[in-house]
Amino acid sequence: MKNFDYLEPTTVNEACALLKQHGGDAKVYAGGAYLGIVMKQGLLEPKALVNIKKIDALKGIRFDAKEGLIIGALVTHRELETSALAREKFPVLCEAEKEVANIRVRHVATVGGNLASGEPLTDLAQIFMALDGKVKIASPAGERVLSLDDFFVDYYQTSLAEDEILTQVVLPSLPARSGIDYVRFSSSSVVDKPSVGVCARVTLDGEVCKAVRIVLGCVGATPIRARKGEELLVGKKLDTNWIEQAARSAAEECKPISDIRGSERYKRAVVRALTKRAVTAAYERALRS
Repeated sequence: MKNFDYLEPTTVNEACALLKQHGGDAKVYAGGAYLGIVMKQGLLEPKALVNIKKIDALKGIRFDAKEGLIIGALVTHRELETSALAREKFPVLCEAEKEVANIRVRHVATVGGNLASGEPLTDLAQIFMALDGKVKIASPAGERVLSLDDFFVDYYQTSLAEDEILTQVVLPSLPARSGIDYVRFSSSSVVDKPSVGVCARVTLDGEVCKAVRIVLGCVGATPIRARKGEELLVGKKLDTNWIEQAARSAAEECKPISDIRGSERYKRAVVRALTKRAVTAAYERALRS
């Protein structure tokens, strides 16, 4: 690993200014779970690291009645997993976090780092998208808010500019009569990166599906909305036939590649199975809400 300057700003403005000063030669450092690996492998050789861990404004989980659940970029996976507030508002997050990597990684890796890396084999991104989540992004020019749908660009690429920092994830409260479920499958071990992860959110009007989101993870460069599958379910009283049709559509909409976690055909079959499970569970939860 080559030598680099190590910078420790204490405010978001200071951090953004440092990033602008160094241009593309500086990288943001938080938990280091991703950056440490790619630097050791020589895939990234930044001339400066901007360590943001001393910026208090990026820490903590809180709830705002207007905005919803606000998760600071420096919140670790373990903090989110064990947060009583997160469990009260969105228990699906805490359950999903139990299977992210191992507990040592969860203690250091951050939610913001996970998103900012653009890692395609992840769990949180598809859940945040299903929840209609947004990210707040700071730069020397000010702050902007971006939907998660628009945040991810390609493999390991996001819409973050060189002088921007992801500061918060904001998850609006679920509408009444809503249910959500996340199912992931790993082909090697429970704590390995998932081969497929599917999150479904259903909102009902009576027993009819008023709105639905089906988000597929790990089967494309970015999380994918199964929009054709969603369209099949809106306005319907969900049953096994409609859910099966939506699951089949989702399997056709995803874009998996063959790798050590399974062939393209295998992953499409897993998407179909997990979509059925996730939509069914989300629908049943919405009925009970």
